Amino acid sequence: MKVQHLHMKQFSAFEDVELAFSPGINVFLGTNATGKSHTMKALYSPLKTLEQEGSVIPLDLRLHEKMANVFRPDDAYMGRLVHRRKGQGKGFITIRGATGDVAVVLNTKGKQQVEVKSATWKTEAPSIFLPTREVLAMFEGFIPAYQERKLSFDETYYDACIALSQAALRGPRSEEAKALIQPIEAALGGKVSLQGGRFYLLRKDGSMEAHLVAEGLRKIAGLAHMVSNGSLTTNGILFWDEPEANLNPQLVSLVVDILLELGKRGVQIFVTTHDYLLSHKLSLLSEYRKQPDVPIRFFAFHRKEAHGPALVDAGDTLADLPTNPILDEFSRHYDFERKLFDEAPEEGSAA
Repeated sequence: MKVQHLHMKQFSAFEDVELAFSPGINVFLGTNATGKSHTMKALYSPLKTLEQEGSVIPLDLRLHEKMANVFRPDDAYMGRLVHRRKGQGKGFITIRGATGDVAVVLNTKGKQQVEVKSATWKTEAPSIFLPTREVLAMFEGFIPAYQERKLSFDETYYDACIALSQAALRGPRSEEAKALIQPIEAALGGKVSLQGGRFYLLRKDGSMEAHLVAEGLRKIAGLAHMVSNGSLTTNGILFWDEPEANLNPQLVSLVVDILLELGKRGVQIFVTTHDYLLSHKLSLLSEYRKQPDVPIRFFAFHRKEAHGPALVDAGDTLADLPTNPILDEFSRHYDFERKLFDEAPEEGSAA
């Protein structure tokens, strides 16, 4: 099931916003502290919790624990995620798909801080959250250390390591995955392999420990392994927080290609980005309909006032957005360059 709609009221940086998503790629833009990552985590936490079928622990308690571990408020107090306002006692998150929904209430008062009001959502495939920092190099020993509460990372890192630990696919699904990971392996110059609790990149000239591989390549390699072991599959949902971090422009272009291929195979994608190349390449493809089978939608997170509530504008291309912080900063850079040029002394004149 694809996420079609999200309503957040008095939650995090938001007073009341409603977002309608594309079944393909959804791109979140905005300056820091405008709620992009919190929006992805508000989607991910309930959907990931609902993957746990047959648990004897009440859903309210499971979701409380999941959200506390993903957002990590002080003392696991979920009331801290309610939008700060005098007298405000509740925050609301509602996620809707074609045939089901999940509605959550967060309380600042009372013992029950998380209430699940509705949970008719049916999970078809796992959701994957890739945090900003890559996890391939940190994988060795991470899972037991996290379980023993020796690490301060939020639970998206733990979940990503669990996804990496799964056994490789076999049979028809393995053949389907090969078509997607071939261009990734070509960029890496080899295959990703988990051996003895540590990841290696297997190349023709020998194997290389993951932590010796450039960080940008490790991010791509981790995604390739999740595809090859079936953690990320058709009808799944991928949340990727700033995929461009520590990537050179050539790899950013590869990320765009990977996102498109995943979209063609039925994966719904949510990405946050501050990158001009990634966002504008996707926008051009959407504008000129070069990928009609992968619908793309853009969301600009912003505030009218420095400490006011976060707002969100949406459009099918970047040109549809009334605000674009990436383009705005490029325009300021151009003005800065022009100013320096105009102020520069003419050649041959006295300084």
